[in-house]
Amino acid sequence: MFAVGKKVGSGVEQIIYEHFIHVVRTETPSQVLERFRTLFIEGVNYSDSRIFSTIESLAFDRTAEHNFPLVINRCCYIMVNYWQMQPTGNVPVATLVGMLEHLHDVRMTYSRVVRRLRQLLHSYLQSDDYPKLKRLNCVLNGESSTKNTIAERPLGTLITRYPYLYEHSLVSEERTFENVETIKRVQKQLRREQETNLSHYLTYQVRRSRIKAHLGREAADNLPPVVNPTLLSTKELGMAFGHFAGKAEGNATYRDLSHGFVAQLQMQPIIKTFKGDLFDYIVSGVNPSYGKRSFNDRLYKTIYSISPDRDYQRLDELGLLRICTHVFNHLVIESSSNPQHFVFMDMINNLGSVFTTGLLLKVVLICQKVKPLLESRLSILFNHYESSQCKGVPWLVKSLENWNVAGAIHFGKVDASALNFLQSIGDG
Repeated sequence: MFAVGKKVGSGVEQIIYEHFIHVVRTETPSQVLERFRTLFIEGVNYSDSRIFSTIESLAFDRTAEHNFPLVINRCCYIMVNYWQMQPTGNVPVATLVGMLEHLHDVRMTYSRVVRRLRQLLHSYLQSDDYPKLKRLNCVLNGESSTKNTIAERPLGTLITRYPYLYEHSLVSEERTFENVETIKRVQKQLRREQETNLSHYLTYQVRRSRIKAHLGREAADNLPPVVNPTLLSTKELGMAFGHFAGKAEGNATYRDLSHGFVAQLQMQPIIKTFKGDLFDYIVSGVNPSYGKRSFNDRLYKTIYSISPDRDYQRLDELGLLRICTHVFNHLVIESSSNPQHFVFMDMINNLGSVFTTGLLLKVVLICQKVKPLLESRLSILFNHYESSQCKGVPWLVKSLENWNVAGAIHFGKVDASALNFLQSIGDG
C-alpha cells in the first residue's frame, strides 16, 4: 500500500543523511537535537567542519529553495524513525517539533550563512511536509482527553484516532524510507489497538445483552464496564455495528449485496450496462423521498458522463477502478484544489452518517482497490478542517468514526458474528 522511496540520499545530500544516521544511533536524543539546532538553526560552531561545509554549500546552491527543505525533512525523519523504535522515543519528537515551532524566538544574527539557513528553514515550515511532521508528532504524543473536552479541540488533534488517514496525511511528498517506515509501523500498532478495543467492547455488549436477557438489568449492570472506544454515543455505536455487520437492506448484509453484484461482473458486461447496474446498486437503499429530490438524478448523470466513448467496451479492472473513482469524487470530494463537498454533507444531513458511510462501503466492497482512494478523499476533508474545533464539524467526526468501525469489521479483525445478541445495545 505504501510506496517507499530510496533508503539513503544521493550526491552531496547523502553526506548529511549518513551523518545523522550515525549520530542518532550513537548519541542520546538530547545530543542529537543539539546537533540539529547547531547545524540548521544556530549555524555556527558545529563540531564537524566537513558537515557544516556541506550544509553551507547546499544552502547556497541554485536548487536550495526546492532541495534544502527536503534535506531538513529527511534529517527529521531519520531521527524520528530511530527514536520511535526506542521505549521513550516519542518525547524527543515533541522536542524537535517544539524547536521548529519556536524558530522565531531564536536571536537575530548578521551572519550571511545563518540568515540563509533561517530563510530555508522558514521555507520548510511553509512546505506541505512540515504539517505532516506535526501531525505525526500529534499521533505519537496525542493528548489524553474526555469526550467532553474534545469538542473544544481542533479536529487535527484527533489524527491519532484515524490510522487510515496516515498514508495521505502524514507521508511526505518524497516518500523517503524513514518517513514511510515510521508511519507504517505506527499505523499498524494503532490499528491493532483500535480493533482490539472495539472487539473488547463488542464482547462486553454481547455478554451484557445475554445476562440481561437471562438474569435481568440489575445483574447486567453489575458486569465490569468496558469503555466505548469511539467518539460515538453508545446508541450510535450500536447502530454502526448493526448496520455494517448486520442487515443493511431488507434481509441482506453489505457482504450479501456486494457478493451478488460482483457475481454479475463475471459475465464481463459492457461498460454502459455496468453503469446502469452500478447506479441501481448504489441507490437501492437510499430513502426514495431523498433520492427523488436531486441525489439520484445527479448521481445518474455523473456515472453516465464517465468516459462515454468507452461505453461499448467490455468492463475490465481498470474500467471498474476508473468509474468507482469518479463516483467517490462526486459523493465525497474531488481534490484538495477543488474541495467542494456539498453532496457528502447533504447525504449526512439527510441520511445520517451511518447510512452515508454504508453507501461508501458498498462501493468499496465491489472494488477494494478503490479503498485507498476513498481514504485519501476523507484525508482531504480532514486536512481541510483540521484547524476547526471539533464541535464545529460534528458531521465529519462522526463520519470518520463510522469509517473506523466499518473498516474494522470488513477489512480488519473485529469479529462481529455475535451481533444477533445485541438487541438492546443502545439501551445503556
